[in-house]
Amino acid sequence: METRLNKLTSRTQDGFVHHGNNGLENGLITSAVTPSSLVTVNTNFDVIIIGAGFTGLMAARELSRRNRKVLIIEARDRIGGRTFTSEFDNQKYEMGGTWVHWSQPHVWTEITRYGLSIVETQGVTADRLSLLLDNGSRLKITSMTNLLPQLCESMNNYSNIDGVQGRTVMPLPHEPFGANEVIQTYDKMSMQDRLDQISTIFNNNKDMYEIMDAYLSMNSQCKLSESGFIDHLRWWALGDYETCRLFDKTSRYKITEGISTLAKAMLNDCHNVQLLLSTPIISINRTNDNNVTICTQNGQLFTGRTTIITIPLNTLHNIEFLPPLKLEKQRVINEQQCRGGSKFAVKLEEPIGNWCGYAPYPNPITMAFTDDKEGTIIIGFGMEDLLDIRDFDAVKLALNKLLPDIKIKYIIGHDWRSDPYTGGTWGWYRPGQITSNLLTLQEHEPPLFFASSDTANGWRGFIDGALESGLTVVRHVEQYLNKESTINI
Repeated sequence: METRLNKLTSRTQDGFVHHGNNGLENGLITSAVTPSSLVTVNTNFDVIIIGAGFTGLMAARELSRRNRKVLIIEARDRIGGRTFTSEFDNQKYEMGGTWVHWSQPHVWTEITRYGLSIVETQGVTADRLSLLLDNGSRLKITSMTNLLPQLCESMNNYSNIDGVQGRTVMPLPHEPFGANEVIQTYDKMSMQDRLDQISTIFNNNKDMYEIMDAYLSMNSQCKLSESGFIDHLRWWALGDYETCRLFDKTSRYKITEGISTLAKAMLNDCHNVQLLLSTPIISINRTNDNNVTICTQNGQLFTGRTTIITIPLNTLHNIEFLPPLKLEKQRVINEQQCRGGSKFAVKLEEPIGNWCGYAPYPNPITMAFTDDKEGTIIIGFGMEDLLDIRDFDAVKLALNKLLPDIKIKYIIGHDWRSDPYTGGTWGWYRPGQITSNLLTLQEHEPPLFFASSDTANGWRGFIDGALESGLTVVRHVEQYLNKESTINI
């Protein structure tokens, strides 16, 4: 029994373009669409990888270099997971994960390996700034030159939980439990709890309180009361405990050739790896002979010695595990994490130059900025489900509050929050979940292994975190397979 080879196409079912009065067009052109392999179902694989995001691609490439027979099963019609580059109107748009930095060790290694380059997102450092304050009723136009010293001081105060900018809490940002006893103390704190603790410093500067609310909410894409403060400190530590460095590392530089170019390069670098796209799975069964059988939505069965599950945390509950996973693992899977909000891009009728805007909760857009040199493209972010990015009029209304005179040509994006294969945007844990859930999520149940950007130690929620997790899990899988081979000799 064999699968049918997918028709080669460059259009994914993911994403949309809304042209206003000319209507909505579903699906986007992307190089992340690639043909499936012709897979013989009764093949016994060394490793079956669930998910063709960057965690799965990293694991597949590294395992193939160790001469393992690997099958990747992906529910989507493309690779890249929570990232893909769409080419539309002679422009590259990043629909999901976008920004990289040379201090992100794993992604920078891959950028170097494949000879890729980076380009700057112009509006992140724009001087012209719009602030929507007083519950969306007051628009303030200012400059980042004037605001930045105040923002840096506020961020320093916010992060200075221990008198040394969080360094005793997060001394080693790639080791989340490097100061375990201190982590236990602060993990229960929400981002709102911390903002409340320092609220008196804003008594004479209410505007700065609202700006801090907007910036912090944009990072977690969730109500601050439901967002864990420890995840903020992790970002802060990864940003070298400094506001401008944090900006640079999280939202300033992107791959010139597009994120999907990196994903394709990694896939093309795999050897003896087969790929099945458009193949959702429904169950993972550990058999009596300690193999793993994967059952797909269309009834196909695939068998392997091990399985690596790389799908997002918020979708793990959709898979049936037979026998069930450990009770503690089931608990943390069912708890999930913050679902995040929205990301979209708009093309303007006329250029506006470099610009950036902030608006605190409950405004539907918390942050937006121009992406190109001329200022014809704006990237926007919204919290939770406050903005339906597929609603042209709703996006126009929300953006016009920050930029009253602009006219939108089209909106392009993907609704990650409603996507059944992601259940949200990037990873952000709720209060208490780092100490109660992270180690359990990272724990393997051989022959089942778990890896994801959502459970990485360092740049969790970023492409770098996905690559870290994929590289780490390969070591554990290899140890297991080598041990099993020795036992069976």
